[in-house]
Amino acid sequence: MKSSILNPDSSGLLRFISLAWILTKMICFKLWFADRLFPLVPVHEILSGLPAILHSALFMISTGCMLLLLVTPGRKTVIVLLFAELLSCCLDQNRWQPWEYQFIFMFAAFVFCKEEKEKILSWQLIIAGLYFFGGVGKLNSAFIHDTWKYLMLHRWLDIGPVNIWITRAGYILPLIEMLAGICLLYNKTRKPAMWTLIIMHLLILLMLGPAGLNINHVVWPWNILMIFLLFSLFYKRSFIIACSIVIKPVFSVIIICWWILPWFQLAGYWDKYLSSVLYSGGVEQLFICTDNPAAKKDLGKYMDSSFSVIPCSPVLSVYNWGIREIRTAPYPEHRIQKAMIRAWNRKYPGKGNRFYLYRPGFGYTVTEIIMP
Repeated sequence: MKSSILNPDSSGLLRFISLAWILTKMICFKLWFADRLFPLVPVHEILSGLPAILHSALFMISTGCMLLLLVTPGRKTVIVLLFAELLSCCLDQNRWQPWEYQFIFMFAAFVFCKEEKEKILSWQLIIAGLYFFGGVGKLNSAFIHDTWKYLMLHRWLDIGPVNIWITRAGYILPLIEMLAGICLLYNKTRKPAMWTLIIMHLLILLMLGPAGLNINHVVWPWNILMIFLLFSLFYKRSFIIACSIVIKPVFSVIIICWWILPWFQLAGYWDKYLSSVLYSGGVEQLFICTDNPAAKKDLGKYMDSSFSVIPCSPVLSVYNWGIREIRTAPYPEHRIQKAMIRAWNRKYPGKGNRFYLYRPGFGYTVTEIIMP
């Protein structure tokens, strides 16, 4: 099939992904540096305390590779980029954002798939899995409370109290997303599913963008890119998968990571962000109470007195701290929260330090964390 601006080949698509990746990393650029207040959480303690210049160098190498890919997409450049990104993500798990995970896999598929049709097929599998499990992650009461009722109806549309049927109608959204993800894999339903998901992204941009709530800027480029990817990968291309392709290692890895492991997230054995769980609601948030003078001096601008459910004031919401300093949400796993507590106690010691996990929802809970 002849490549064009509306129907690019894998190299052309790589340019668009690189552009979105650059814009995303620039928005949350502090996430990729060590010179910040928000703690680094490496995958192992042996990687802690490495010089800040290493983080900066990896960021510059990655950005340079992405800029080069805009001009001449090449396999060697992608390999260098992947090496830099993977090492950078090992130095801080908060960098394991959903879009980062997706881009790394798409670029890796470009390297390990030899034929053009295999590259496109691998990307189609990733995108379809992303939407299916994105819907699975939202199919819970927390999504209804936090995202549908509070974020969409109350904050965005300025709708006050609603009856039970409007509340329950929110379950339709994850069901549509799940169904659309599956329908992308069937030629007869591919185009309706594509248009449904494009409309979803346009509504998300309208809600989160400058004409709406003007929040979470880091996902704006990703939402725009996904519209383009949906059109480019599914409008004029069919989805045909053969046994001879599935048994290849690259496709086995994609199927395992994008279609099998996300099921384990439901039981807590796989990470949310590695399972396309985003805006699902109910994510536990860490709050910090402290009487340490240095902490109040450093982080006073991030502290708030409006969280009445937390038994101290002012209190530091780690989520809000992340959104304001590194411009993205902290990685929502317990091991990360515990690592941040340990980092906090090392930097700001004191008997007045207290830590609480707040789980939002219709019946919210507040639990104090006692670290040994």
